[in-house]
Amino acid sequence: MTLTKNTEILRAEVAAHIAADALVRGSYWKPSENAVGGQGCFISCLTHSDDPTPAFERFGLPVAVLRIAENIFESLPSAEGSAFFAALPDAVGRDGKDLSRVHWGFLAAELRALPQTTDAAQAVIDPVIDGMDLLFSGQQWTAARAAAYAADAAYAAADAYAAYAAAYAARAAADAAYAADAAYAAYAAAYAARAAAFDAAYAARAAYAAYAAYGRNRQRDTLLALIAAA
Repeated sequence: MTLTKNTEILRAEVAAHIAADALVRGSYWKPSENAVGGQGCFISCLTHSDDPTPAFERFGLPVAVLRIAENIFESLPSAEGSAFFAALPDAVGRDGKDLSRVHWGFLAAELRALPQTTDAAQAVIDPVIDGMDLLFSGQQWTAARAAAYAADAAYAAADAYAAYAAAYAARAAADAAYAADAAYAAYAAAYAARAAAFDAAYAARAAYAAYAAYGRNRQRDTLLALIAAA
């Protein structure tokens, strides 16, 4: 287990990057002449590279959490993305926190936030939520692979695009429990869950823009709250 550490250094480095206007979407670290030596995205402002591992090693921030944060950051307007980055040290708060299960709590929250769907798709999603809750609490989820196979059935049964997307989110979340690289799987599952919510809202086009903004802000707030509560 790696606990959070060097939190005050994290706070200072985040503040320096904010002050230098170093955060940009859509690009990993690009050296320049500004005060912190370049510009880049959420992860690369912590590592000056496209690799989140140094932030895990220096600050105890799990790679899975950083991948999810990056995914959220890329969908926020520039000012909101900078505010999200600036909020990270306060959410971490102190050294000695275990953030290793935060991504499971986030994925459970994402699946709970999916729009209403068919009974067939919901029957797949609900056991996955239960499994995410078990993993978040530090317990084992032995039914994970069975849930992944069940999601295949939902693909076939889906009679609407929202149900298909919800089933995809459930499958991605279930696979995350068994993936060799859980960080990338958690990132993919978060993306799938977000896509499912946005695609369902798109069916009612007038609501799409409002729902998209709500969805990304909700994700930001959920992740920060889980980090703060750990």
